[in-house]
Amino acid sequence: MSGETDRIPLALAHLDHADLKKLETDLIDAVGGWEAFSEKLRGFFRAAIDEVIDTARTGRFFFSDLEKTEKTYLGTKFEIILRDWLGVPKGVRLDLLIGGEEVDVKTTTSAKGGGWMIPPEAFNQLCVLIKVDEAAARCDFGLVRARSQYLRAGSNRDAKTGLSAAGRRNIWWMAKDFEYTANFWALTDDADRAAIMQGGGTQRIATLFERFQGIPISRVQIQAIAAQDDFMKRIRRNSGARDILAPKGIAILYSENDRSLMRRLGLKFGSREFVSVSPKNAEEAALLRSANHID
Repeated sequence: MSGETDRIPLALAHLDHADLKKLETDLIDAVGGWEAFSEKLRGFFRAAIDEVIDTARTGRFFFSDLEKTEKTYLGTKFEIILRDWLGVPKGVRLDLLIGGEEVDVKTTTSAKGGGWMIPPEAFNQLCVLIKVDEAAARCDFGLVRARSQYLRAGSNRDAKTGLSAAGRRNIWWMAKDFEYTANFWALTDDADRAAIMQGGGTQRIATLFERFQGIPISRVQIQAIAAQDDFMKRIRRNSGARDILAPKGIAILYSENDRSLMRRLGLKFGSREFVSVSPKNAEEAALLRSANHID
């Protein structure tokens, strides 16, 4: 993970080492390698949370604005998006089918450790454990076989239970305390929001990218700011925001089209995210100009 996060596998002698090593390998192969895993993980939570906040239709900006039921639904949203970016099918009994094994996906947004609730059908099965701290924009991504000896003795009305404190020592961490893309709106103040939301869709997008360069912004947020069905048209050349910013030497880059260039420029970004940037030197200016991003 290029030193960006802690990967903490289990010891070779651990009972679950072989199973979890295979699951990690299957996940990384499915997503396209560790670099792709890092980029997708960075944008994974941002896209899911932004879609549920739904700024364009609700006028809300933050995770704290969500209803309790919406926060609960996020677990399902994470599962759906994870299945999509892994490109694997749903299992018969559990959430994923990967490498010939059914795998359950458990998510918590609780600040406390071990907030995952394991249902009876996932007992002794492989699980992906996801923990999200939206306030800090940090996440954990772990693997475990939910053996009975790792679980708490008590259960709730649905017979679900969690990992005990001792049981949590049996998690294989693919990413620990990983920094994902923060909510862009948390970086703005009232004056910024007022300025960004002035004018038509193209002008809004141009103002956004001129004011907030080097900051990854999810495709979902771009749609909210443009407030138009054809929001991608508001970014492109030919009367889009790029026509306003390119003469100023500001490029708008998109991870799905400009990934190699963004990596070469050393930008940090997630899947389906935009970053605007001004070249720091003549070499970067030549790169951006040759790609027709600046004039």
